[in-house]
Amino acid sequence: MMNSAFIDSNVIVKYFAGEPVSRKLLEPILKRETEGYINNIVFTEVIFTLIKLQTGMSAYELRRHPQKLISSVKNFDKQIMFLREYFSELEIREEIKQIALKIMADYGLLPNDALIAATCKFYNVEKLLTFDKDFKRVAWLKVIP
Repeated sequence: MMNSAFIDSNVIVKYFAGEPVSRKLLEPILKRETEGYINNIVFTEVIFTLIKLQTGMSAYELRRHPQKLISSVKNFDKQIMFLREYFSELEIREEIKQIALKIMADYGLLPNDALIAATCKFYNVEKLLTFDKDFKRVAWLKVIP
């Protein structure tokens, strides 16, 4: 897709934290000069990271304290609206899962990262905004920064 980019969760979380490099990376998307894409993996990673940052609890601890999780989620309306307003969510179809398995075998990416790379490949999104250096092993992705 021309003038588009897939955005990894780490860029979005750092944007929410006010990190200048993330703000600069997302600027063309926020100005609507570039189409920004995510998938449900990125959506859930962002929300889960925000919950962990806000509560200071691990997934194991959160399971044992559901009230902390419930009260935390209620604080993320603005962030969820931001995700919905500025990023189009690409569906993970069965074909993408098959591509992800091949990417895991070929490039040694973990499952969520492989699903992100496979989503990019399936939808022809060449640019990936991420701070995860593992994606640089995938020759056909243009990893930014």
